[in-house]
Amino acid sequence: MKTTASTFNDLSGVWSCLDFGAPELRDYAAPVITDETRRGVALLSLVALLFLALAAAMSAVFALGSAYTYTYSVLCLLALHVYLSSAKVEQLRALYLLAMLLLVVCGSSLVLLAQRSGHLHAMLLLSVAVLIMLVPVVPWGLREAALTTGAIYLMFTASTYLSRLRFAALDLWVLQCLMLVAAVISLALVARALGLRKHDLALRFHLEQAQRELTELVNRDHLTGAWNRRHIERDFDRVVAHHHGAGIPCWFGLFDIDRFKAINDTFGHGCGDEVLRAVQVAFGGLAGDVEYLARLGGDEFALLLCGRDAPARVEAALASIAGKMACTVSCSVQPTVSLGLVQLPREGSLGFDGAYKLADELLYAAKRAGGNAVHVSAPAEPEKAVA
Repeated sequence: MKTTASTFNDLSGVWSCLDFGAPELRDYAAPVITDETRRGVALLSLVALLFLALAAAMSAVFALGSAYTYTYSVLCLLALHVYLSSAKVEQLRALYLLAMLLLVVCGSSLVLLAQRSGHLHAMLLLSVAVLIMLVPVVPWGLREAALTTGAIYLMFTASTYLSRLRFAALDLWVLQCLMLVAAVISLALVARALGLRKHDLALRFHLEQAQRELTELVNRDHLTGAWNRRHIERDFDRVVAHHHGAGIPCWFGLFDIDRFKAINDTFGHGCGDEVLRAVQVAFGGLAGDVEYLARLGGDEFALLLCGRDAPARVEAALASIAGKMACTVSCSVQPTVSLGLVQLPREGSLGFDGAYKLADELLYAAKRAGGNAVHVSAPAEPEKAVA
């Protein structure tokens, strides 16, 4: 019973190439499978073109008749057309239809050629076997492969049955055995290849997901959940280039909690941790991966923001820190913040270290003025190299 259920699950898994169960895995696999299918259709058409050209040449050399040479030559043009079309098609179903078109039209042409000649020549039998054995070249699901193989088989079976009096009985049985054996082998190869492909895609998806999670863990501050210094140093140039490329002002800020040591000493380190978490919550509305808060260490934080209203948004977020804490801790601390905010220049590049230096100067100016202040600079000018 278990073996039957396992076999059924294996078949259902390879019936469709996009049946992955989990939506996120299907979304990840779909473009990969489409790209692989495009390459498979191109390879199918090239192999078919090579075989058909060889068959046309052999038909001419061995004088099999003009019908053979003409049919194989026209099918060469069809294979070339499918090859050129596969590079322009974007949809997976359209790629499947291209492959089916090539194989089914080739099969139909061979049926007509057999009826015209009145006997099943060795070249025709070879062509039928090659036609069916080409099915696994395309990385499609078992459903599409079975439809294509079944269409070829039914065409030849129906045609030869209706014209059975024109063919030798042995030739008909040879054709049937050849088609059935080739079809079984082809479908088995399709199912095996799709099973391995799905396993590989699922493994790659989970590995990339684990890598992303690990990368985020490495680049996140474990206490607050904010990004850490490693991340902002690596990502600084990308974010600045993004904002400047969009014509949006870009800002870098540096701030810390006023008298943070006194908060820890008076209310305990648990309260100090809640202050740090409240800072992260206060800046939780920043715009994804192009604006963010980073904890550089201790009570020191950095900001990357965009827009002309950045200073006003920063002040509003800082003013909400105490309110964010009220929901989580019982200590009556009212933390204040000193911040230096600098608008980065469009021309030239300060880099993280240059922006840090300018913002740090503004931060300490705010500290010297008594704290609880935001000092904002005009657009910074990049330092000129000394000759």
